[in-house]
Amino acid sequence: MAEKKTNTGVLYGVLGLLVVILAVAVYLLLDTRKNLTLVSADLAEKTEFFRQEKDSLEGELRNIYFSYDTLETSNLELQVEMKQQQEKIDKLISLQAEDAYKIKMYRREMETLRSVLRSYIVQIDSLNLQNQELMAENKQLRNTERRLSTEKEQLEQDKIQLEEIKDLASTLQASQVDLVLLNKRDKETNRIRSAVKVRVDFVLRANQVTPAGEKHLTLRIIRPDEVVLGSPELEMIEINGEQVPVSASRTINYENEDLPVSIFWTNDGEIVPGEHRVELYAEGKLISQSSFVLN
Repeated sequence: MAEKKTNTGVLYGVLGLLVVILAVAVYLLLDTRKNLTLVSADLAEKTEFFRQEKDSLEGELRNIYFSYDTLETSNLELQVEMKQQQEKIDKLISLQAEDAYKIKMYRREMETLRSVLRSYIVQIDSLNLQNQELMAENKQLRNTERRLSTEKEQLEQDKIQLEEIKDLASTLQASQVDLVLLNKRDKETNRIRSAVKVRVDFVLRANQVTPAGEKHLTLRIIRPDEVVLGSPELEMIEINGEQVPVSASRTINYENEDLPVSIFWTNDGEIVPGEHRVELYAEGKLISQSSFVLN
């Protein structure tokens, strides 16, 4: 009977112990669940924080990316460098930043990119300013070049006009031109058939501009049919770049005063009735032109 009571006491003791152990286990389980709930909530809070932080950083990175798009420069080296920075931004945006270390790295890279962007803005502004200055200088140079070109053209025109005036002023002039037919006794005659010579008289006018000295004078007598009465020596003169025959010529000594001159042409039977044109040249320049009717 005593043994049975002993066994019952042991059984109650074991059951009591099990109840205590179970109570402790339940307490520990509830405490663990509470801790897990707190850890889970904390983890969720941190995860949400990191997500929001990454989203914020990602938004800033996209703004930096678009800022690069707004930068315009013709400098090829800068264009390549800015393209490389945009590629780096694309890589950062694709990065899964779910912890403090990666977020810190993310932010550090973003600050570096922002700093590089600012340096590019400064460089591009400086280049644009230099380009504007160069464009202004080029415009000024082009204006100066146009002005100098206009002045040069004007000077050349003035020079040509002065040369023409000088040439005109220095060109000798002949006046009182007359054509006389002479017979074999050197007497004047009005009939072609009795004329053996033609004398052309004129006055070489005074000219203080042209240099004094020897002057070569040329006579051309042109028939009604435009045939030039030639000289026995077949003398030629250049007119308008073309060699043409002359009738006679002579060299005189000119002293810048009025000088009566006569030039003779020997009739070889080529004179015909009609209007003959007489042209006089000095130093290859036309100084007089007249017409005479011969019968």
